Amino acid sequence: MANYRCPVCRKICPDPMDLSRHFLGQTDSIHRDWLKTKGLPYAQLITWQVTEFGNKGYDTLSQLLEKEAPKVE
Repeated sequence: MANYRCPVCRKICPDPMDLSRHFLGQTDSIHRDWLKTKGLPYAQLITWQVTEFGNKGYDTLSQLLEKEAPKVE
């Protein structure tokens, strides 16, 4: 089973959803800047997470990280 490595700080998470929780839990500029380069502002993801039904913020980021984050064994 492949794990996913944070493309910013290299933290390893077991799946894209866990990695998205890590990402949104970080408040540093390097994580937020990476999100901006992908067209997903941090504030928008947080807003979706707290105002939309069904974890929209985490799900949106999870889909991106599944494609973009390096996989490690």
